[in-house]
Amino acid sequence: MKKEVDLYETIYLVNPRCTQSVLIEKMDYYQNFLAEQGSQVMVHNRGKRSLSYPIKGFDTANYIQMVFLGNGHLITSLHKAIMRDENILRNITTKLPQGEGFA
Repeated sequence: MKKEVDLYETIYLVNPRCTQSVLIEKMDYYQNFLAEQGSQVMVHNRGKRSLSYPIKGFDTANYIQMVFLGNGHLITSLHKAIMRDENILRNITTKLPQGEGFA
């Protein structure tokens, strides 16, 4: 029996003090992490934005959006990797309704 895959979106906030090369390295790392698990991934850098409230002492952060296909096991693995990264200030993953995302 084949496991069902759903469309997910993860947004993570990266420390604003990271250089552009470190930011690109992080985006590539998580994109490759998902691709190695067999997922199709779209990554978009939403740029540096002001936060509504300070997170870990920062008023701004780099917003990165990833839309990908996956299942619960993949989400768990991704969150473990993100939680180990000290430059990620916050992250959230949501399941998207079918038909959104890869447009």
